[in-house]
Amino acid sequence: MSNITENKLNQVLTQADVTAIHDKIAEVLNLLPKMSLTPQQRTSMLSMDVDNKVFAEDCMNEVVLTGTGIIPPFIVPANMKNDIDFYEQLDGIEIGIQNVAQRVNDLKRICSHEAMTTANAVYKMYEMGNYAGIPGAKQGYDKLKERYKQNGGGNQQQQDA
Repeated sequence: MSNITENKLNQVLTQADVTAIHDKIAEVLNLLPKMSLTPQQRTSMLSMDVDNKVFAEDCMNEVVLTGTGIIPPFIVPANMKNDIDFYEQLDGIEIGIQNVAQRVNDLKRICSHEAMTTANAVYKMYEMGNYAGIPGAKQGYDKLKERYKQNGGGNQQQQDA
């Protein structure tokens, strides 16, 4: 996509589409329990990978099959089953949301790349116009060159990443 004339995404969403997307995100959030964690809880609470899930399921099954007389009544197998089942549901939902997030990130990257490729070309044209003494080019060049001064004046392609 280094060709300046290539424009894979020459479009914008309608305001109705943007509103519909935001409404659907809110709808999804409203369907989920209203709970969240503190930053400390996010790092300290146990998580479940595949091995932990198998272990939790094995424990739940063992409690149901042989737990009488071993497991005290404050351990509620139905609660454990709900937690595992809800985890599985959320895992599937998360995969769908990650696919949406990846699509949004990819589209943002394409738009960014196309806009910055064109912007860099425009900047170079103002720069060349300034050095060639073309009337009006100096003002534009002086304004646009600030972006590269702020970023150390390095390689433009690296700075747009």
